[in-house]
Amino acid sequence: MPRFSIVITTRNRSDLVLNSLQSVLEQDFGDFDVIVSDNSDNDHAASVAAAINPFLSDARLRYIRPPRPLPMTAHWEWAVEQALGEYVGILTDRMVFRLYTLSAVDAVIRASRPSVVSFERTNFIEVPQAFAVSPVKGISITTRPTLDKIQAFARADFRPMDTPRFLNGFASAEFLSHLRTEYGSVFTGTSPDYGFLMRVLDQLDEFPFIETPLLIKHSENRSNGKSFTHLNLTKTSQDFLEFTRREQSEFLTFSPIPDDLIMVPNVMMREYEIGRHNQRSGRFMLFDKQLFYNESMKHLVTLKNNSKDVALLLERMERYRADNHLTGYRLSGREWRRYIKARVRTAIGLKPAKTRKRKAAEISLFPSMIEALRDDALRFKPTRSLKNAGSHS
Repeated sequence: MPRFSIVITTRNRSDLVLNSLQSVLEQDFGDFDVIVSDNSDNDHAASVAAAINPFLSDARLRYIRPPRPLPMTAHWEWAVEQALGEYVGILTDRMVFRLYTLSAVDAVIRASRPSVVSFERTNFIEVPQAFAVSPVKGISITTRPTLDKIQAFARADFRPMDTPRFLNGFASAEFLSHLRTEYGSVFTGTSPDYGFLMRVLDQLDEFPFIETPLLIKHSENRSNGKSFTHLNLTKTSQDFLEFTRREQSEFLTFSPIPDDLIMVPNVMMREYEIGRHNQRSGRFMLFDKQLFYNESMKHLVTLKNNSKDVALLLERMERYRADNHLTGYRLSGREWRRYIKARVRTAIGLKPAKTRKRKAAEISLFPSMIEALRDDALRFKPTRSLKNAGSHS
C-alpha cells in the first residue's frame, strides 16, 4: 500500500491535465500512486488518453474512465473508490502541487496520524505564455477547530477558506471508510468538495492545517466556480448545470432558493443545509435567514455594478425576503460609492472597472508551469520546521 494516492479528475480538458500529472510525478517524496480519472465525453476521451500516454510507462500511474460521464459528485465518489493509498487526495486538472507537497504532508502524518490534513492554496501568476510561482519561506502548521467553521456557515459567512475540502488536502483511507459506513458515501451534494467538508465538520473537532500554499490553481477563466461567481456562464459551466438538474435534482430542494443554481451564497448554503440534514453531531444549527439574504444581496449588487443582468435573481431574493418577513437590504456607504461609479461609467459608455491583477514584477517567469514549479522547489529553503503539529482527532 503506497503512503499516498492522488486522484486527478479531468473532463474534456486534455490540454490541462498534464500540468497536474507532472506536478505529482516530480514530487520529492516517491511513495505514492496517481490515478487519472477521465470523465470526458467520448469525443474528448481519446485526446486525454493520448496526452498522458507518454507517462504510462511509470508504474505509479493508472488511467481509468467511469462507465459513462458522471456528475462531479458521482465521479469523485467512483474515482476515489479506486484509490489504494493510506492517504488519498484529489487534484482537478486546473490544479497542481508544489513539488515538495507530499513530503510536507507526510511529516504531519508521521507526527500525529490525523484523519485529514489540509493546506493553503494560491494561484499561479499568469501572463501571456509565461508563468510564475510566488515563493514561500517555509512550512508552518496550526490546528483549526471545526465548530467555528460551522458557525461561520450558519452566519452566511463563506470567507473562511482554511477548511479541508479534499481538493486542498488528504484524508486517511480509514476515515474515508468510516464516512462510507456512516453516511453511505464520502461525497454528497452538487459541490463534492463542500459536501466532503460538511462531513469533516460533522465528524471531527479539529484538523491540522498547513498554512503554506502547497496547492496552486490556474486557468481561472475556465473555472466553473468563477463562471458562477462573475455570472460569465461558459459551455463547461452550462454543462455542469445540465448535469445537476438532470441527475442531482434531489439536492436542489435543500437550497434556500430552490430554483436557483448559480447564485454563489445560495449554492454554498445548499451544501451547508445538506450537511445539517445529514449531521450526526448535532452541532449544525439553523442558518440565519436575514444574514443569508444580506450576503446574497451584497453579491447581486456587486454583479449589477459590473453590468450583469441580475433582475431575475433580485426578484427571487425579494420574494424570499417577503416570505420570511426579513428586513430589506441597505447599501453601505462603500457600496453606494461603487454603485454610483458603476452607473457613471455605464452612462458615459465605459466598461466596468476591472480588478487589479497581481504583477509578475521581480518574480522569475517561465514558459511552462512545470518549469516554474521546478524553480520554486530549487529555491525552497525552509526557515521554520514542522512544529506545532501536535496530536489531532
